[in-house]
Amino acid sequence: MRHRLTSLRTLAMTVTKPSLLGVVFDLDGTLTKGDVLDMSTMYARCNIDRDKDILTEIEKQSPEEQKRLFAIIEEMEEEARISTVLATGACDVARWLNAHGIRSGLVSRNSRKTVDYFAENYWPENVELYPRVSRDDSFPPKPDPLALEYIAKEWQCTSPQQICMVGDSRINDIGFGESFGAKTAYLLQTKHEIVDNPPLPNIILNQLIDLPAALWSSYSIESPLGTNAPLLKFDTPQPTHPACIAAVKGNIDQALQDLSSARDCQTPLIWAANAGQIKVVDALLNTEKVDVNDKGYIGATAVSRAARNGDLQVLSRLLKVPGINLNIPNDKLQFPLHFAAFKKHRDAVKLLLEAGASTTVLDRKGRTPAEDTSDPDIRADILAARAARLPAASLVVPQKKR
Repeated sequence: MRHRLTSLRTLAMTVTKPSLLGVVFDLDGTLTKGDVLDMSTMYARCNIDRDKDILTEIEKQSPEEQKRLFAIIEEMEEEARISTVLATGACDVARWLNAHGIRSGLVSRNSRKTVDYFAENYWPENVELYPRVSRDDSFPPKPDPLALEYIAKEWQCTSPQQICMVGDSRINDIGFGESFGAKTAYLLQTKHEIVDNPPLPNIILNQLIDLPAALWSSYSIESPLGTNAPLLKFDTPQPTHPACIAAVKGNIDQALQDLSSARDCQTPLIWAANAGQIKVVDALLNTEKVDVNDKGYIGATAVSRAARNGDLQVLSRLLKVPGINLNIPNDKLQFPLHFAAFKKHRDAVKLLLEAGASTTVLDRKGRTPAEDTSDPDIRADILAARAARLPAASLVVPQKKR
């Protein structure tokens, strides 16, 4: 007899804005582009009516016929595995959840092989995706909520509404989450889709990258940078190391002294970049003894400081360094492109975009740089760059993790 978490459902009714413990994702059409696996062809090859549930219909067949039909599905899933196209910003969403200590799980009607292949080859490293439930596990298919009950136990959940179920199917994902008592987020199938019939989602998304901002407004995010965290204010630092002081003043010779240990709260390069001392920046980079990606005060890199100041000379010089990483956040989850966009430095934004800065990185509130600016032209620039990159940025060639 299945154990139903009725006590959790009772608790959920009394919570208005619960803390977010974890997010459970669907796979096809949610974390990946929905047109990779051709469901119409799959139904046709299995000789099953499109308006029926394919897994339920297969279960009605003889063991021999089940084996034949599942072989067809596995063949099509294998083709889809090697041509997976991630939803825009899927990895950024995963990293954002992880940065806030929010767990990620997966419930899919795909095979165990497909689910594990996705986790091992497409999901960001150092971000756990667990539990992962497939059709090969001992759970009835969605929308039966037993798989969510299992995940809730694994996560030691105290209320179903601490979990958000995210998917692109009203029945198999939204109905799935609703039957358990979780909050739900629905990815629209078309831009103008009308959602007015049950099951009704709590959150409606145009695209997956919109999820973090929606979670921020719908839940209490319990993390050092979460919704209840105090606004962090920091005093403006001052250089104390002789080389750092020299970097700020533009004294090249002194700034180059003893680079192996020359730093206080940040390196001479970061001090020089922040002070706009382009000659010092150039001299330091020419030594090839400094790390352009080094993090300084509050975790900011030299690129972050130049982007925040809109210093095009310094920024241009930094962007020429091989191996520079434009997508390193500071300790408050602010990225270089966020800084340039928020400060309305349009030319700096353009430089970063031309150099390949990600348009889908997320700040602590789940906002992309396009959402973190009040300048409509900058927003348009960022969104245009994102659209231009979509075919290349979304297609991921899998590489086996070590």
